[in-house]
Amino acid sequence: MKFTKKNDLYLLLVVILLVLVMIVINAYPKKGINGAEVYLKGEKILQITKEGTYSIKNDEGELLMNVEYIDQKVRVTDSSCPLKVCENTGWVENPNQPIICIPNEIIVKPLGTEDDTGIDIYTW
Repeated sequence: MKFTKKNDLYLLLVVILLVLVMIVINAYPKKGINGAEVYLKGEKILQITKEGTYSIKNDEGELLMNVEYIDQKVRVTDSSCPLKVCENTGWVENPNQPIICIPNEIIVKPLGTEDDTGIDIYTW
């Protein structure tokens, strides 16, 4: 009784090759970003170009979140939203991946050369 067929081995070989190609592609260092723009309710309120931690406040002066930009990466810390999805996004170093906080209506858009491949490799 034969358990594997010739086509099964070819399929396994193709899968292994695809995995190896993906490992090689991801091994190249990423370029990083040049800064970030912060939008509150659709209006640009801040452009970050220097490393540091920036506080984002609403019109009443209440702290909405802190945005940290270090080593060509950006992240959100200390957000006032209930689920903290923007905080859990973590460090972002790809200009195609904005950090969005829906309850606070804030978008942190990393700046840099965008990849025009049209492929979104980030899934949630």
